Amino acid sequence: MLSRVAESLFWMSRYVERAENTARFLDVNFNLLLDLNRITPTENPDCWIALTVATSDPEKFESLYGEYSARSVTDYLVFNRSNSNSIISCIGLARENARSIIESISSEMWEQINNLYHLLQTMRPENVQNDPFSFYREIKNASHLFQGITDNTMARSQGWDFIQVAKYLERADNVTRLIDVKYHMLTPQTSREENGLISSVDIIQWMAVLKSCSALEAFKKVHLSRIKPENILEFLILDKTFPRSIHFSIGAAKEALWRLSGNSTQKNLSNSDRLIGKMEAELSYTTVEDIMERGLHDYLGDIKQRLQKAGEQLHLVYFAYHTPEIEPQDESKALPFTGVAGGRANWSQAQQQQQQQFSLRKNRARNNA
Repeated sequence: MLSRVAESLFWMSRYVERAENTARFLDVNFNLLLDLNRITPTENPDCWIALTVATSDPEKFESLYGEYSARSVTDYLVFNRSNSNSIISCIGLARENARSIIESISSEMWEQINNLYHLLQTMRPENVQNDPFSFYREIKNASHLFQGITDNTMARSQGWDFIQVAKYLERADNVTRLIDVKYHMLTPQTSREENGLISSVDIIQWMAVLKSCSALEAFKKVHLSRIKPENILEFLILDKTFPRSIHFSIGAAKEALWRLSGNSTQKNLSNSDRLIGKMEAELSYTTVEDIMERGLHDYLGDIKQRLQKAGEQLHLVYFAYHTPEIEPQDESKALPFTGVAGGRANWSQAQQQQQQQFSLRKNRARNNA
């Protein structure tokens, strides 16, 4: 498979997963505010701050909008094209990647991503403000349909494995960021009690964390007792069977990577194989007590860095154009995925280069017209 095709399959899958996660986070946040009877945006800006920290770059948001509210955060995370992690940007870039490799995906996959793209072009901020729940449900269902079509119309070849690696790396990254932000926002409240009111609010907030990962029903089937932060952390980080836990996602990414490299015997592993395999092995023997003893923020920060490093090595092994004689001795100088300090990692000069290429194509098309 050409590296260009593999990279486009990778980013197509990653952008669709990112758009779905953002839609789910926003949907759950609106429901949470209704449950807490605090739907007035200016009354509770912390709920909106958490979304921008978990899904995007808060510094860029503040430079564009200034204040956190339902209207401003929705516009930034859904419609703002200058935000590369907004839903409309992600679906647009997923479509461009799919269009560039249309011969390598099924016609049903192309139709689904193309239909979703054109649906978003017809949407306006007032549509979302009037009925946010229907809009976010449409995005989530479209993503699920795209993934189901992919699973049922693509051969289990290298292309399918690149799609799986991208999906699960993105999923692990999203869950890691969500837990890191939400846990430290809720912990100070958990430590206080005022006539039992705070504990009730905390339960609603923690249920929202589970809903943000589509995990509430699955969690209740495993943990029948009262919802506790420790049980939630154990389920979302360490559970081996739930498809949106960090452990499951990293394990699934590892299996797809090893199929790509043909290293099921664990011989001649590449750096990306080794990094993912080591993370999966460590998670298999880690307990929630180990995590809390180390410090949750430090532990999750380490996972984010290692996911980014695995992505960098994946790029070098499969996507980068190598000229061994002139490659720098310092490996870090060759890595394209730099991320954004303090915000969500874009993982990508590759992402930025794609955006620039797509913008150039559109400008040329307009000029020719």
